[in-house]
Amino acid sequence: MTTVLDSSSVPGVRTLFYLAVALAAISGALCIAFLGIIAVNYHGLLVPGEIVAIADRDTPPAAGPSYRLPADDSFNRLPTDYQSFRELRHALTQNRQNAALIEQIRQLDHELRTSYFQRRAIAERTTIYLIAASILFFVAVRTITTLKRRIPDPSESVGQTSRTGYWGVAVATAWLMLFGGLCLGFLLAPKPEVDIFVNRLVADANAPVTQPAVPTLRASAPPVDATTPQVALPFANVPRIRETALPSPAIELTEELLMRNWVSFRNFDGNGVGFSDNPPIHWDAREGTNIVWQTEVPLPGNSSPVIWTDDAGGGKLFLTGADENTQEIYCFDITDGSLLWIADVTREVVWVQRFEDERPRTLRVDDCTGYAAPTPVVDGRHVYAMFASGELVAVNFSGQEVWRKSFGLPDNTYGYASSLALHYDRLIVQFDDGEGVWRHEDGTLEPTSKLVALDLNDGSVIWETPRDLPNTWASPTIKRIGDSYQIITNAGFYAIAYNPEDGSEIWRVRCLSGDIGPSAVSLGNIVFIANENPRATAIDATGTGNITATHVLWTGVNSLPCTTSPLITEDYVLTLHTYGWLTGYDPNNIEMHPTRGPRARFWELEMPGTAISFYSSPLRVGNFVYFFCKTGTGRGQGPRAFVIDLSKIELDDNGDLTTESEAALIIAINPMPEPVVTSPAILNNRIYIRSETMIFCIGE
Repeated sequence: MTTVLDSSSVPGVRTLFYLAVALAAISGALCIAFLGIIAVNYHGLLVPGEIVAIADRDTPPAAGPSYRLPADDSFNRLPTDYQSFRELRHALTQNRQNAALIEQIRQLDHELRTSYFQRRAIAERTTIYLIAASILFFVAVRTITTLKRRIPDPSESVGQTSRTGYWGVAVATAWLMLFGGLCLGFLLAPKPEVDIFVNRLVADANAPVTQPAVPTLRASAPPVDATTPQVALPFANVPRIRETALPSPAIELTEELLMRNWVSFRNFDGNGVGFSDNPPIHWDAREGTNIVWQTEVPLPGNSSPVIWTDDAGGGKLFLTGADENTQEIYCFDITDGSLLWIADVTREVVWVQRFEDERPRTLRVDDCTGYAAPTPVVDGRHVYAMFASGELVAVNFSGQEVWRKSFGLPDNTYGYASSLALHYDRLIVQFDDGEGVWRHEDGTLEPTSKLVALDLNDGSVIWETPRDLPNTWASPTIKRIGDSYQIITNAGFYAIAYNPEDGSEIWRVRCLSGDIGPSAVSLGNIVFIANENPRATAIDATGTGNITATHVLWTGVNSLPCTTSPLITEDYVLTLHTYGWLTGYDPNNIEMHPTRGPRARFWELEMPGTAISFYSSPLRVGNFVYFFCKTGTGRGQGPRAFVIDLSKIELDDNGDLTTESEAALIIAINPMPEPVVTSPAILNNRIYIRSETMIFCIGE
């Protein structure tokens, strides 16, 4: 038999053939290995055996939204749907003071979440590698078959023809294995987010209607006399307010007045920047060093503190707390930390059907989110608080209810967590719900999410803008761009800016995917978006319409956050990864990537410690940046607060931190007695931070 390879006179053709054979063998082996990795991660074979065994032994999760898949679906089961986790949470409701049980839940939650996200990340990356290896295999096999193509020869023997047939069978078998493996890989790998949204909507529309029990938030029991030993003494004599009142006289809010207080999540503009001339650097919250006061908070919550000061140098600090039965707003005196009053704003919550074909929903939250995650807003006369139940309540500075508005039970994967924003005379609520759209039985779609502006006096709707974006955990932020303001929201695939006057959309940029936690920051006309998926993005916010292709200034992909919001200065944009990698992007040093466009040069700093994690967004005061961690920094060590001095940054010729700068950058590591996931506030050289059960005032 004569083939192209045998008859070719081109130099090196036989070498090319041998290289193609070797490439086919290597790429084929890689395809098999990548398929194995995907299968192992899909079935959870690397998850600790005890966790899987416990998780799969009993009943699947209770009926709920379609994305809560059965317990035997290891890959898609949410960490909070493991039977072992639910059993421990149930046990904790019977004994909330069991410290060993709390620590066991925390460790199991960390293991399950780490496994969940690592397996998905590995599967996603491996699928890309599988496709690349398959392309190489295709090129190699194509080259081999071309070179081994038979040239007709009347004199060839039957045996030679037979061998040619065997070769053809071998090639055909290889092709079948390749395409079969690719199909299997695509089936096992995670689907794109858009497909997941569509599939969930179809499943919701076609699923049978069930009638789960509707949760009821019951009013708390009346206060017991202070001498009763069952009542915690710190709260026994605190007034509990359940009265209603008329709105207080309006206050003209100016930018100067907003800057003198701490009115919302990460300050009035959401940038996480405070203004103090001598902020505290060193403290020890365990020993009480430089701790002005600390006070226990009655109920748990992940909301951050907001503060309104008075002309006498004092002021009030507000927090929210809630559990499955009670919702409360707390008022503390910032001078000595005394708890002035507790506003019990609990009300029975009933699910309200919005669509004819909508199934009843129940209130579900994750421990990392809780029942009181959104940070409230204060405007000098009222406190506005949002809870996981979708209840928004306004109370005056005496704790009396002024008005309330119900948005209905949210359909949120981990529980509703978007904080409120304040724009002068109106309150901004980002209520992203479910998958963003509802698919009716006739196939028509209707948005379920919305951005709403409410009147501060009575809660009436000023404007409401529908959104077809899925549930998120990021908060809206108010940015001054040029001579006007914009509301920046992050959700789904887009960062979108709205006009706070009428709710109209100004611009949008496609720069997000997956679960969205961090909020936007800005400097001048530049808005910066950072999220673990897919990248960090700097945007010129002066455009209109879809400006993805025209107004993206640069991007970055290193050590991106999944929860913490970034910081921005004149010199650097700072992002903090959950596990302690601080990245500083240099917006003044942009390099053009040949295929991915402009990229900012960056440096990285690893926070010292092992198994460290951050959920609290950082605070900047001048050159100082504060980071509070959730977990201990090493064996036998508890949570810490890190302080870095940006003025000590020195870079080498490659744009990396010098060894001397790395050593000098962290100027303080301060012990904290409890995990911190909330974000700090600072006023008059005092830092206010909420931990797991306490609120601290830090000052030298």
